[in-house]
Amino acid sequence: MNRSRRKTMNSIDAPSLARWIVLTIFFALTGLIYVYLNIQLHRLGDQQNRLERDLVGLRSQNEDAIGQINVLTSRVALQRRLKEGYLKMIPIAEQNIVRLAPGRSGEEDAIQPVVNEGARP
Repeated sequence: MNRSRRKTMNSIDAPSLARWIVLTIFFALTGLIYVYLNIQLHRLGDQQNRLERDLVGLRSQNEDAIGQINVLTSRVALQRRLKEGYLKMIPIAEQNIVRLAPGRSGEEDAIQPVVNEGARP
């Protein structure tokens, strides 16, 4: 009876089945990695676009701040604040001004000592 059963059973080719299983797993993993990398690419692209928009916004804020600094430090604005009493200016005394003589022809790059006689107590 054992002999008749053996004749009717189909044999399985194990190496061929193992090869197909390995190939199927390889292609499945390759597909999953491709999808993951594609999603990662889109996320990084969205992040880059967001950062570029932030950069444009920061540049415009910087330009606005530079314009505001120029307006607040203009001569007209400083004179207005001086009249309002917000700023106080003290004239520079003559003894505190240092005047440099033009360099000599052969020693233009030489270090020249400057002494302000009137500034010493």
